[in-house]
Amino acid sequence: MPRFLIYSNSIMRLFLAIELSEKIKKEIDNQLTGIKKAYPQFQWIPNDNYHITINFFGEINDKKKIINRLEEALYDKESFHFYSTTVSLFIRNKITIYLSFKREKTIEKINEDINKAFRIFENSVKFTPHLTLARYKIPSKQQYFVLKKRLAKVIVDVSFKINKLVLFESIPIGNQSVYKKIYTFKLL
Repeated sequence: MPRFLIYSNSIMRLFLAIELSEKIKKEIDNQLTGIKKAYPQFQWIPNDNYHITINFFGEINDKKKIINRLEEALYDKESFHFYSTTVSLFIRNKITIYLSFKREKTIEKINEDINKAFRIFENSVKFTPHLTLARYKIPSKQQYFVLKKRLAKVIVDVSFKINKLVLFESIPIGNQSVYKKIYTFKLL
């Protein structure tokens, strides 16, 4: 369900995210080789699509308004560093395997300021940055516990500086999505 919607002719699915460098994408992918071999049946996200979503705006028709509001919310935000922590999973309609990162006050403040700028008031869980790695159908209880133990042993050790945020359009193509850069916001 969209959290922010403007009506018009040309609708786009927009989200603000941290874009990862090719080097970091390869580092992450290389460190996942073992678990990917153990679970080839999973729908592993292509490393070209690796990103960390900050805010999902949903279906939007006026990207200029979104860009203007984001520029106002981000004009004084400083760059920061991210450090990976663990590989884990959560269950909704499917299981989602993800890489989590240490808490970072700067990105939490950015998320909070964007929510205020767009009047996004949710009773949901606090923003926690993560990188989605794979999805799969819900396993049996026994398979779930085996997978959870295996994921606890996976170590993905990356750190990187974030000096820009990117507004992307998500374009669904079959079972995957292609992400098109709409606008880049440089951080101080």
